[in-house]
Amino acid sequence: MSTVMRDTLVIARRELLERVRSKWFVAVTLLGPLFMVALVVIPALIAKSSSKGARIEIIDHSNDLGPPLVEFVTVAPLAWKATVVPPDTTEEVELARIKADEINGFLVIPADALDGGRMLYRGDNASGQVFGALLTQAVNRVVLVRRALRLKLDDKQVTGMLAPVTLTTLHSTGEAEGSSGVGSFVIAYILAFILYMVITLYGVAVMRSVVQEKTSRVMEFLVAAVKPSALMGGKILGVGGAALIQITVWLGIGALTLAYRETVLGWFGIAGAGAAALPPLAFTEVAIVMVFFILGYFFYSAMYAAVGAMVSSEQDTQQVQMPVTMLLVIGVMCLQLVSNAPRGSTTAIMTMIPLWSPILMPMRYVLGGATPTEVGISILLLLVSTVLVVRAAAKIYRVGVLLYGKRPSVRELIRWLRY
Repeated sequence: MSTVMRDTLVIARRELLERVRSKWFVAVTLLGPLFMVALVVIPALIAKSSSKGARIEIIDHSNDLGPPLVEFVTVAPLAWKATVVPPDTTEEVELARIKADEINGFLVIPADALDGGRMLYRGDNASGQVFGALLTQAVNRVVLVRRALRLKLDDKQVTGMLAPVTLTTLHSTGEAEGSSGVGSFVIAYILAFILYMVITLYGVAVMRSVVQEKTSRVMEFLVAAVKPSALMGGKILGVGGAALIQITVWLGIGALTLAYRETVLGWFGIAGAGAAALPPLAFTEVAIVMVFFILGYFFYSAMYAAVGAMVSSEQDTQQVQMPVTMLLVIGVMCLQLVSNAPRGSTTAIMTMIPLWSPILMPMRYVLGGATPTEVGISILLLLVSTVLVVRAAAKIYRVGVLLYGKRPSVRELIRWLRY
């Protein structure tokens, strides 16, 4: 083993142990699995209980819709507490009852409600999307029934008119079964966000480590003992090892939670995963996420290491790191583009560019928009670009790590790259 490689591994081991022994590292690593479980359980709990037990009062100026609406919402599965109050009840009285927490809200039904008059609901639960959807559904059904009776339709005709329309949306790129459209989007989006978050946090950690050693003058002793290339490589490998441990735990627990989500939901007394059940993560998807994370981390951490070598203080890093951070932010801004059209031409181009492929290509693949060949080409382009970026960053690091004072100009950086 060469001296440079041995020094690199020694420094990597030191950086890795320094981080994994931290209480914060252990805490965040353990919180990740809790987040994965919460991702499955919390939406189901919200859907189950967010509107249960709602207390509403109805001011019915139509003298027709109030009683049937109360009858509809007070039985299972809604089981709300609803009453019709006298039509001359003022809104001020009802608002005072909301303020006193005697009711959650009140519905005002105008006299021309059956002819399209505007109903108004006010309450402390009006911001709840589940409650709003259920209330709208209940009002629509009651109005349709009363309109049908006004048209003197018989029971068979009314039943046929009110028969619910069942619509299920499945995400599919050609496979027969498909998966929940909402669930596929949620999984893909979370994976992309985790990649962005971990690459950014640990890339910045490399930069801060370099800056701290420069400002404390420890760097001078380190460079006297090992070559700058070994020092930079050790920092990137050590910090990356900690990041790899963390994301492996997160993805592993996440994949297991999604695979056994029915069992997990059963622990909380929830039967079934619901219409928008999150699809399981396949081994291939996890492997692709890991490959793009490793390459993306090396790609950006090399840039951050070069930024740390270019500056002499913590304050300077805020300005100099901005271009690197903005490159990552552009990728995050394109997440919606990928989710809307995973097989679109613009998406295909964006996921091939090494600046953004670490974040966007895993998301595109999970959504079924990328073929294995396209993934392979994207990995190859990212690998070549990573090698070039690491070599360029090593040249900047070698010269800048012992320089103090003003930041180098663009012309000076070009001169460093030529050394």
